[in-house]
Amino acid sequence: MLSTIHVNVLYFAWAKEATGVRMESMELPKNTAVKELLSNLSMIHPKIRDMLNIIQISVNYEVVDMGTILYEGDEVAILPPISGG
Repeated sequence: MLSTIHVNVLYFAWAKEATGVRMESMELPKNTAVKELLSNLSMIHPKIRDMLNIIQISVNYEVVDMGTILYEGDEVAILPPISGG
């Protein structure tokens, strides 16, 4: 039997507009990386596909890279790019 985890995905700014939701819960196989989550999200929400190369991802309030493995109960935020000023 394949073990799964549940994560909450939060959408901010344009990602919220593109998906039409602020948050959703996702069931994923154990050992899923952020990159794989984004691939799944782009199939569910095609409007965000073109923006995935410029976003930042945080897991539990910490910016992470695409190889970060997700765990049960993680909170994943899809953030607009951070600009300096």
